[in-house]
Amino acid sequence: MMGAGKTLLLLTVDTESSFGGTRPLPPETRVYGRVAGGAHGLERIMDCCERHGVRATFFVNTLEALHHGEDHVLRVCTMVQERGHDAQLHVHPIWLGGSFVHKALTAYGYAEQREAIERAAELFRRAAGTEPLAHRAGGLAANADTLRALASLGIRCDSSVAIGYCAYGLSEGGREPNVPRRLGSLVEVPVTTFAQVRLCGWAPRRHFDLNADSLSELCFVVDRAAEAGVAAVTLLMHSFSFLRWSRDGSECRPDEGEARKFERFLDHVVAHGGIEVATFRELAPRLEAEPALLEGPDFDPTAGLARTYWRSWERFDTGWKSKALALGVPAALAALVIGALWWLTS
Repeated sequence: MMGAGKTLLLLTVDTESSFGGTRPLPPETRVYGRVAGGAHGLERIMDCCERHGVRATFFVNTLEALHHGEDHVLRVCTMVQERGHDAQLHVHPIWLGGSFVHKALTAYGYAEQREAIERAAELFRRAAGTEPLAHRAGGLAANADTLRALASLGIRCDSSVAIGYCAYGLSEGGREPNVPRRLGSLVEVPVTTFAQVRLCGWAPRRHFDLNADSLSELCFVVDRAAEAGVAAVTLLMHSFSFLRWSRDGSECRPDEGEARKFERFLDHVVAHGGIEVATFRELAPRLEAEPALLEGPDFDPTAGLARTYWRSWERFDTGWKSKALALGVPAALAALVIGALWWLTS
């Protein structure tokens, strides 16, 4: 039984291998994380959750069965369900082959989207032994046709929207919601996003994503959500969230820093009296039984410059943007000081 009045936290894990590109990666690497003599994929994620007494939802890319065999998808779903976690549906249409040459569902019309989702749902039913209640589009690429197709197939929840990620065109009022809302005949449970800073109308957004955010930002989001009385927030992870690749993608190793971050985030969550972790299989019937949860306040927090700057140092070696911010701020401050001294002494 979920606690009344608490903000629900959905820990969601997109569970998938790599289809193509120059270095396609099989399930053993991207799903199970079998590198360096250990298992650093979905099993380790479940271990972390279980140490804290919580469960996650794994969105399983079932169309991989067409390339890796149905036993692979059956193994994933069985492993997840036997340990008390939740398996739901993830769709990357490119795995179908043939005319499905694009990665995004939004590259196709309604009929093709419905065909892709229906094929994926059939594979899900055979692997999981149950109907999918929730769906997440690969690459968070969804539109009105996606929601129509899901509704026609009896899928009750979608979790593909992330404000600022792409133009979804789902809301008549303009911007899509950042909290669970009914859109047509199903419920959209978006991947939570937040503004990094707000400067003169400029507000760059960031996903609530284990790998993209600092620990400070992760804790900030759930704290603000609980304070605001938000119904639910959704964290995005991947089955390979605890792995790190070399720049050219040729080598992979465990990322202990990301694993520690997740452990510390869960420490914070379970100690917080206003947050409760839930799965989609628990959430869907509750939203139907308590429709008022879909009418609560929207949620648009701002992390602020200090947290954004600190994240640039936490993630300094992950890309040029982090390096530019981390080094640019002190360089700009130094330039201001030098300029002020020059002005005062000239």
